[in-house]
Amino acid sequence: MAEIRQLVAGLEPLAYDEPDSWSKELRVKRIDLAGGPGLVLQGTKLLCGGTGNCQLFVFRQVNGKWISLFDKQAPIGEAFEVGPGCTNGIKDFSVIANSSAEAEHRVTYKFDGKFYRSK
Repeated sequence: MAEIRQLVAGLEPLAYDEPDSWSKELRVKRIDLAGGPGLVLQGTKLLCGGTGNCQLFVFRQVNGKWISLFDKQAPIGEAFEVGPGCTNGIKDFSVIANSSAEAEHRVTYKFDGKFYRSK
């Protein structure tokens, strides 16, 4: 339960809306960040736009606590990839977003020592 409170406290300031239930809104995937365990949480309804892109939150575990890898707002995308590149000991994170039915946009985030930054 404490783990869930840590995650919600970390993602609430990054989310552009607040669902009635975080557990119903988010899909969770465990990932390997090379620097330790990680989680990707992806919106499913409220945190999604009309083109199928949803907010993505990435957390890493540091000293038993879940810390967000995004600083101000989590990115929006349909899909994501972790790695293969690695920056400052954490795997790069790429977000693939639909901009229309026939076009997609890819942004790769690299770890600056504290947060992911787009490059």
